[in-house]
Amino acid sequence: MIDRYGRKIEYLRISVTQNCNLKCIYCNPDGDHCKENQEQNLSPKEIEKITRAMAKAGIKKVRLTGGEPLVRHDIYEIISRISRIKGIEDIAMTTNGINLLKMARDLKTAGLQRINISLDSLNKDKFKQITGGGELEKTLEGIDLALELGMTPVKINTVLIKGVNDNEIDEIIELARNRPIEVRFIELMPMGCFGENNADKIIRNDEVIKVRPALKYLEKNDKSVPAVYYGMEGFAGKIGFISPMTHQFCSDCNRIRLTSDGKIRLCLGNNEEVDIREALQLKAKNMGVIMKQIIFNKPMGHHFGEKFSSSRKMQMIGG
Repeated sequence: MIDRYGRKIEYLRISVTQNCNLKCIYCNPDGDHCKENQEQNLSPKEIEKITRAMAKAGIKKVRLTGGEPLVRHDIYEIISRISRIKGIEDIAMTTNGINLLKMARDLKTAGLQRINISLDSLNKDKFKQITGGGELEKTLEGIDLALELGMTPVKINTVLIKGVNDNEIDEIIELARNRPIEVRFIELMPMGCFGENNADKIIRNDEVIKVRPALKYLEKNDKSVPAVYYGMEGFAGKIGFISPMTHQFCSDCNRIRLTSDGKIRLCLGNNEEVDIREALQLKAKNMGVIMKQIIFNKPMGHHFGEKFSSSRKMQMIGG
């Protein structure tokens, strides 16, 4: 599907819940909305119907997010339904990894192919502080099990925050020395109270790269991938940098988002949404046509840096 700016849109991120078992400082430190009314969530059947229509409109890749997707009791059913949709070639998930150790095998059996895991510190106490109670060992064990099961590439997402975890950059990079993983550093975005009120804590990825000459730039094969990757001699994995604040990649963006309560959000940094539940309730037979029209109207770019204030917290969108 080509939008009005000529971009090929083929990636759908589905937030299956706003609920989460952590309270990360840059996402939802007070825990608001982490225990939403489950009845507001799209059902597995509704998610399947929307995704099927999206596939007819050209969507090929699906990523399940949250909140924390592994707190949904029917997550296996959701994955299984999506895996049977013609045209969907890739099913991935972003998780905090807390429940991954006990669920990874069943997730793979259901049809999950790849996994991204949030990991903002390798210090046990700091990890607990950043996440609002997370247990580092559970996440690390989940990462190793995902590798063992072949849910590759396994990607580690680290949000850098000045004065909080910027002294751990090299230690986190070391995770990729003996593991074939992709460690990715993400610039803090102005979303939610923490991000909007702490612009001084944003760390430019350019600065991180500049002082590490051992990082060797890897040619980018897919322009729609937001990360810029680097290799290091002797490393099994690679290091990526996602820089929404300092290097806008909107011109190559290929994704749209579906929220757990049935809204299509065409851009993370834009408050415009389309309520798709009305079309579902009408049992529209032309859902594919409706999706194509929605996708066509995707905005050109985000509004970060323009005193943008998101109408939703991060866990209500899915990142």
